[in-house]
Amino acid sequence: MLLMTLIIVTVIVIGLALMTTEPAHHINRATVAMVCGVIVWVIYLLNGGSFVDLMHSEEYSAFLAGAEPSSDGMKMFVAEKVLPKYVFEACSVILFLIATNTIVEVLHNNGVFDSLVYWLRMRNSRTFLWVVSLLTFAISANVDNLTTVVLMMSIITQICRNHHQRVVYACTIMIAACMGGCFTAIGDMTSVMLWNRGVITPTAYAAGLILPSLACLCTFTFLIGLKLHGNIELYSALSRYDGNDSYLSSWQKGLLLVLGIVGLWFIPSFHVITKLPAFLGALCVLALIWAVEGLFNLERNGNVVYVQRHYLRNTEFIGIRIILYFLGVSLAIGAITECGALDFIGRWLEDNINNVYVYGLVTGLLSSVTDNVPLMMIGMNMFSLDANPASTSEFIVNGTYWQLLSFCTSAGGCLLFIGTLTGQAVLEVEKIRFKWYIRHYLWRAALAWAVGLGVFWLIHQ
Repeated sequence: MLLMTLIIVTVIVIGLALMTTEPAHHINRATVAMVCGVIVWVIYLLNGGSFVDLMHSEEYSAFLAGAEPSSDGMKMFVAEKVLPKYVFEACSVILFLIATNTIVEVLHNNGVFDSLVYWLRMRNSRTFLWVVSLLTFAISANVDNLTTVVLMMSIITQICRNHHQRVVYACTIMIAACMGGCFTAIGDMTSVMLWNRGVITPTAYAAGLILPSLACLCTFTFLIGLKLHGNIELYSALSRYDGNDSYLSSWQKGLLLVLGIVGLWFIPSFHVITKLPAFLGALCVLALIWAVEGLFNLERNGNVVYVQRHYLRNTEFIGIRIILYFLGVSLAIGAITECGALDFIGRWLEDNINNVYVYGLVTGLLSSVTDNVPLMMIGMNMFSLDANPASTSEFIVNGTYWQLLSFCTSAGGCLLFIGTLTGQAVLEVEKIRFKWYIRHYLWRAALAWAVGLGVFWLIHQ
């Protein structure tokens, strides 16, 4: 059993290394994640009897219902009782992201965000930096940070002509999106995972992380602002193409925006009231917004013409690459959890270190060199939730550990900008050189993380 566990761990480590170095070898990380996720479960089955006895002895006995243990019985138990747990968790997050990203895409296709291009056309570079930073922070708190970056980068591209200035703003947008996303339960893939697992509640989670996240963002923005002088090189005329996407009147766009914001904030309430998965609430909000914008466009365009013209490009990106990547990572981390490796590491850490701030710091540093999504999953599965509400443990619902894990993986992933999908999106869009970022922005991101971590420590004393 030890040999099989080591093989599974080795395969996952190699997979993480390949996913992190995607820009060098150009192998799609979704491909690596899916291959890795399948291989480790096949290896798991080679010694599945020992793993099942270790982790699910009572459930396996009940499943057999008095029958003799067999290889086929073990495989059926894994297929019906063990594996579906990780598939359902992954699908819950995926469906939630698809729904919320499609909401933003529908609003964008109907010109709801067009006014931002005009409103953000300002000359002073430092004022522009702070406005963009705080606006990105606010948007990312309501929408997935990758979608927020795509939206804000498209706006910046229409405003700023100078490439060097765009790079400066792009790096700030990356930090702002990650910090805005990590302090709400619906703002980031990692925080959605925590919420679906039941280890946080939206209100308490946001209250515990808003000040550290804001402190981290403001520190980074202030340090970047010291580099800026003079005015922005604006385009003399807007180059955007309206087509037929901005035919809606101002009140119609305003109504869609209100429905989107209120709907997104209604999702946690839907979950609390109904106890149903959060993605069902997101799908309901999406259906409502789609119905309203369909009524606004039906008389003018007709359903067939409208659907053909409005292709959801961001939804397609989420639907193909991110879904497969996230599902593959979930399967891989599920296998390493089921072989008992993470339980062993968790017990060793509690016996020898027993300090959640050390856990958070190490996880954040690891997030700087590899993707924070699998590290977040590893951190979630390494320790069990303390279900005793009277406990003083850091692992109770809304405990220090869960909030610290989210904050450190988000902030740490920004250190080298290869630790998050958001950072890699910025890298690809603006063609930022890795060495240039290390020289100019690494120490600023590290100092901002340290300030945010200090504020977190003060709040949770």
